[in-house]
Amino acid sequence: MADQRAAKPSLIRTLAENLWFCVVLFAGFAVIYLIAFHHPQPHHVPVAVADPAAAAHVRAALDQASPGGFDVRAVPGAGAARRGVLDRSVAAAFVADAAHPVLYVAKANGVPLETVLTQAFTPQAARGTTLTVTDLAPTAPGDATGNGLFYLVLAWAFPSYFAVMMLLRAVGLSRRGKVLTLLGWDAFLAVAGYFIARSMDVVPDAPAVLAVAFLFCLVISLTSQGLVPIFKQFFPGVAVVLFIILSVASSSGAMPSVLEPAFFRALHPILPMGNLIDAVRGIAYFHGAGVAGPVLVLGAWFALGTALNTGHAVWVRRQTATVSAGPPVEDPSLEMPIPTALPPREHHFGELTPMLIGTVRSTTGERVAGANLTVTDGRGRQLVRTRTDADGAFAVGGLPEQFVDLVVTARGRRPVARRVFFQEGVFRREEFVLAAEPETTAIASRR
Repeated sequence: MADQRAAKPSLIRTLAENLWFCVVLFAGFAVIYLIAFHHPQPHHVPVAVADPAAAAHVRAALDQASPGGFDVRAVPGAGAARRGVLDRSVAAAFVADAAHPVLYVAKANGVPLETVLTQAFTPQAARGTTLTVTDLAPTAPGDATGNGLFYLVLAWAFPSYFAVMMLLRAVGLSRRGKVLTLLGWDAFLAVAGYFIARSMDVVPDAPAVLAVAFLFCLVISLTSQGLVPIFKQFFPGVAVVLFIILSVASSSGAMPSVLEPAFFRALHPILPMGNLIDAVRGIAYFHGAGVAGPVLVLGAWFALGTALNTGHAVWVRRQTATVSAGPPVEDPSLEMPIPTALPPREHHFGELTPMLIGTVRSTTGERVAGANLTVTDGRGRQLVRTRTDADGAFAVGGLPEQFVDLVVTARGRRPVARRVFFQEGVFRREEFVLAAEPETTAIASRR
């Protein structure tokens, strides 16, 4: 009993091991999002002004009202100003006509940005005139607030990540099976999400969106799966911070990145979600303008995810090939799912699938009930411990993809140890034979 009490982890450690992910989520939603969204201010927003003389006057006025908020570019006339908005080289264009001043904007770039631009340029209209705001890229009729595309992207991002989380416990699937499952799931997400949005008129009829949506879902799934063996039990926190918390904050979906602090503006052209939103906006509202760059970035993320998965597969094959030569220098300890002892005979739907089954027998063939099976990793840390049932059978699930040591002991019998290598989708059956201790050893132990 004393040994059991000593081995029991502290309450603080238990809570830390089980609640750290909740802390990460809290910090992300309560801190990161508040920092990103609570005080939108323009930062070097590119705007065009027709007529160089008018541009100099507007630049001075905007610098005084909002230092560093706008980068004013002079263009020859109203036509060039309109083209700048449509080719996405500027966020807005101002024509300082003495009688009819006009501001060209694009609601598709985000309603908050449209509002900030309108507020900033209204005082630039000549006294006694009214500024006319012309929307050159209005959002789809079903997306009056301009947030519909953002919610659609969330519907693509979250399930792509959580599919990887769920498949971690699908030990019956090989790596190839998991990748094929993710390919099919991501294709479903892209197609179903697009047509649901179309049925609600949230996005225009632009089938090319399907291609970039599928690429984005693959990026999230494959890169997340590739990060699993690197970050091990900390993978959920790393993936959520990278692909959800920071991606949402810097995506320009809820808040245009040019209105956010510098950190999130720097992340916007790097993380996948912001590039997807830029690509979809370009396809759906700007006739393909500004799409090439975001697609190239998504392609780079796809290459990274493919490289991570391929590299780990090669590592596993090499480790498997050296199993007979002894232990490797390092043993990865992917602790998800948690190694668990299972009932040898009864397995119902929804339970953890056994990866290791077997029996313990004596040299005469009799089954040994109550024998202890201890599974340790390459560093000697105990992963799970179980006992054989009345038929000498045992079962264990949730073992990591790595080398583990199996040690079987029973009272009055010599212990047996064995090192084996576990792989995803591969089940092992291990049979142990325990010889009786020599008579002299048994007598000495009783004394």
